[in-house]
Amino acid sequence: MDSETHYVITLIQQGSYRSALAAYAEHPAPSTTLSLYAARAHLALTPPATDAALQLLSTLPQTLDTRAVTSLAQYLAGEGEQAVGDLEELLAELGEQGLEEGDDVEGRMVRGVVGTVWILEGEDRREEGVEILREAVELGKDQEWWVASDLARLGLLSHLYISLNLPHLSTQLLTSADTTAFTSDSLLSQLLIARSNLATGPTDKYQNAYYTFEEIKGMQGGRGEGVLAGVSVAQALQGRWEEARDATNEALEMNPSHPTSLANAAALAAHTGKPDSAAVEHLRALGAADPSHPLLADLAAKSSFFDEAASRFSPSVVA
Repeated sequence: MDSETHYVITLIQQGSYRSALAAYAEHPAPSTTLSLYAARAHLALTPPATDAALQLLSTLPQTLDTRAVTSLAQYLAGEGEQAVGDLEELLAELGEQGLEEGDDVEGRMVRGVVGTVWILEGEDRREEGVEILREAVELGKDQEWWVASDLARLGLLSHLYISLNLPHLSTQLLTSADTTAFTSDSLLSQLLIARSNLATGPTDKYQNAYYTFEEIKGMQGGRGEGVLAGVSVAQALQGRWEEARDATNEALEMNPSHPTSLANAAALAAHTGKPDSAAVEHLRALGAADPSHPLLADLAAKSSFFDEAASRFSPSVVA
């Protein structure tokens, strides 16, 4: 892997998608594999740049991986039923491909894409998605040849555990001897562990996570919305509200519609002396950017529970 390719993939792994796409545009001769990563970077933007991704994918050989990422783009563009059907066929066709040694082995991205879409499909297919990712990670270890796509699957499984309120499973996955034997002390493994530390604590882990995000932020191209969100959360968990707000504001300057940054801004409003209207405004913007965001779902559920509880009581004295 040449240094330019490694740089682009590293930026993608740390969530600096815009910097990665800028670096990709400067690459003198991007490979098909790198172009597939660039397409996925387009899809990771907020909102997903599906047209740009599909245009790039249309110029690539129609390999298993190209077809998988194309289906992901179509899914995010609203063609869910067709994309799911195509991915089901692709997974059946894949078999054990994608596990051989080498950077450019066909099929390496398929399981990660399928797991992603199954998870996005909701509870009906989430367990299946987890199983696909877990199996892919385990099979990848057995091959004694981990590349960027294997680490991406590891990262996706770790993120899924955290999103399901199972951060201890994420920590177990990332710190097991089997995993560390292959990930070593890579930047991505440090980033994944930092995210798990934010979900589990205690204070010393929050501080360690902060150091990791700060280190990445200081790297060339590392100042992305995702990294700044990590800095903000790590600071907030240690009660450093003003520093957390500054990191969130910087992220919103980069991308005013970034869902995680908007959610952080809403949560921080109460801790930084902002009026209630500021939090409401951030939540309104979050609803426009990502109506299904977990924070909005949680607030809606709590509001419903409160209304239900309130309906069971009536005033003892009527005026």
